[in-house]
Amino acid sequence: MKFANVRELKNKTSEILRTAEKEAVIITSKGKPRAIITAISEEDFDDYLLEQSPELLNVLEEARQEYKRKDGIKLKDYLAGRKKRHG
Repeated sequence: MKFANVRELKNKTSEILRTAEKEAVIITSKGKPRAIITAISEEDFDDYLLEQSPELLNVLEEARQEYKRKDGIKLKDYLAGRKKRHG
């Protein structure tokens, strides 16, 4: 793990990004950690975007609430509903 301060980040951005391909870089400001720069693959980026999607989070929360209200769902009911939705 490497450390870089804000000034280094500004002046050596490309170098820090190359380093981040190999190991995490902790960005500090006034000696305190403020951010982490780390490599991310396209697949991980897609997953990150989904995890941060307010729409997806709302759908998941609605599903959790429905699950609680109905005290779960039987496998055969789930599969039947899935078959209807996906043909």
